[in-house]
Amino acid sequence: MNEFEAKTAVAEAGRILLHEGLVARTWGNMSCRIDETTFAITPSGLGYEGMTADDVVVYDMADDSWRGSRKPSSEKGVHIAAYKRFADACFVIHTHQAYASALGLAGFEALSPTEEENAALGGIALSAYGLPGSKRLWANVEEALSTGAHVVLMAQHGALIAGYDQSDACERARLLEVVCKRACKGQSAEGEAPERLLRLVSRVSGYFPHVAYTAAPPAREAAARIGTFRAQLDDMAQMIGPRLVAVAAEPEAIIKALKSRGAVLVKGLGAVCRADEPGDCEALKLLVEKACVACLHTRALGVKRPLSALDARVMRVIYMRKYSKKIRG
Repeated sequence: MNEFEAKTAVAEAGRILLHEGLVARTWGNMSCRIDETTFAITPSGLGYEGMTADDVVVYDMADDSWRGSRKPSSEKGVHIAAYKRFADACFVIHTHQAYASALGLAGFEALSPTEEENAALGGIALSAYGLPGSKRLWANVEEALSTGAHVVLMAQHGALIAGYDQSDACERARLLEVVCKRACKGQSAEGEAPERLLRLVSRVSGYFPHVAYTAAPPAREAAARIGTFRAQLDDMAQMIGPRLVAVAAEPEAIIKALKSRGAVLVKGLGAVCRADEPGDCEALKLLVEKACVACLHTRALGVKRPLSALDARVMRVIYMRKYSKKIRG
């Protein structure tokens, strides 16, 4: 594949996975092999909605050099690990999909893909936690890939998927979510958004530039049964903060809480988010739903997997000082 085709495939994959809810905002990254030592990879801190081939970076593993108008993703190390491990891997994606992230926290041993599913995925392994972009994370993923698995659940972080091409990698991501959702515990049935939540959102919306809500079953269930909980996943720590707080189903309580945070659970009803940009608002909604899926799952298994207070704080500070500014140019 030539350089332009690889860069185009990477930008296209970002939009595909964003549309399917497997990544949000700037989280996750994609790459496409060009030749033995180079690959095209998504840039750091740029959203997928308007990404074009011109935004995609070309990275050379041979001398750790890159060319492009932006810096390569800070997660390039896990892509390097996949390309060096598998000669047949020509497309690698790192997603933050909800159910795979939940199974990366607990219950991995209970995953039960059929023989056909396991073959289609190329095997699944679990890697230990490391801070995003850190050498520890790269080393942990490399160890998991050494088992021969082409799919890795990255504890408290997401999933890494190596495929033969863009289509194969994206299809593996979809199948992985099916397999993990089947094994996910503590989830409730579908249902309609409570009318009371819609009225509350209407009262709150005039106080902030953009407001969104979710009454998805995981958010409703967590708001009703659990309330405030600590971040288990690093994208929640980055964009929401160390805790997702539950407040009373009253407009004054919601408004007061949202003045100091981007998202809150509303007891018994779901969650409300606010942001300065509509893209951030939508991303917050997805992250709340994902965090609630993970919390319900670990609670049902009777385990606790919170990030350390220090790691959660570090990621929040880095996001606020670095990545949120990149998104806004």
